[in-house]
Amino acid sequence: MSLSGRLKTMDLPEVLQWVAVGRKTGTLSLVRDKTKVYIYFRDGDIISSSSNDPTKQLGQFLLFQGKVTEPELKRAFELHLRSRVMLGKILVQENLVAQPDVEAALKARTAEVIYDLFLWDDGYFHFTSGGYNLDRLIQIKVDIHTLMFEGVRRKDEWARIRSVFPGNHIVLTLRAGVDLKAQTLTPLQKKLAYLLTLKKPISEIILELHGSDFLVNFELFQLYEKGIVEVLESIPAPMEAESPARLFNKGLELMQSRNFREAIAAFQEVLRLDPQNAWASEQIDRAETALCQEYYRTVMPPAKVPCFLVSDDALPGYHLSHEEGFIASRINGTWDVKSIVMLSPLREIEILEALDRMLKLELIALR
Repeated sequence: MSLSGRLKTMDLPEVLQWVAVGRKTGTLSLVRDKTKVYIYFRDGDIISSSSNDPTKQLGQFLLFQGKVTEPELKRAFELHLRSRVMLGKILVQENLVAQPDVEAALKARTAEVIYDLFLWDDGYFHFTSGGYNLDRLIQIKVDIHTLMFEGVRRKDEWARIRSVFPGNHIVLTLRAGVDLKAQTLTPLQKKLAYLLTLKKPISEIILELHGSDFLVNFELFQLYEKGIVEVLESIPAPMEAESPARLFNKGLELMQSRNFREAIAAFQEVLRLDPQNAWASEQIDRAETALCQEYYRTVMPPAKVPCFLVSDDALPGYHLSHEEGFIASRINGTWDVKSIVMLSPLREIEILEALDRMLKLELIALR
């Protein structure tokens, strides 16, 4: 038995309750903008989840928790690609992360993927019986009622956070006269306090920490409520959007002319306005795959190593975005394009576009 709809007409708790009460086995897929999430059920219990959001990958989650470093994760990724052994098993075998920490991270990551869904204001969902291969899943049993309780609590918390932090582009700063030494801060909050001294927007802080929207915003909000930080800059008002039908036709025209980058932007806007438009989602996948292949074939072979052509002191003059700045910080003359793609908490196409811009600016070269 299948079920489809929009979260505006049947919210997530109702969908999860329908699966749990019916003790159903199958896959619940959810789509919004660029994000695709899959929740796997057996007899009404959640046994696993997956997402195309890079921050929800096991490696990125362990980086956020401070359980592994980027060089260690790079080494584990390389072993994974050669052996095809699961990344978690490699991390344990190489004594990079303890088995209990990997298991805890897997369970926490599974829950975080689902918790984030409670923050969606809309999206398209589809449940279908079966739809997964148990051998390819990392199985973790999660109590659905406990998960729903926490998800609803986070939704309420998110509303409070967004009433003060209206978007991830705002910049926070430490309040004048605050004595951090007199405060009781967690290790993560200490990292946040340091990043705030650099006048970084929330979006850049999330990227630097390999974190998620909610987890980073929540910690920042705790600092706000303690009177440690305040809002320095706010985001601009959003622009009015075109109609979904017009944007979709525009995207198709761009695809036909092989203008993949602009086509992706058009189809992503279609999904923002019409989350149920599966055709737009399919076109995005096709366009991104084609664009990445084009980059690898004509601009940046995966085995090539990016190297800087300018000094560190000259970087501010290039006005890099915070995503580009993050990628630039990973260019060390040793890591090749493939490694940077593997380790960055950004989508593959975003990383390649950033590297391409740096090449055009003659900021880097490939060796």
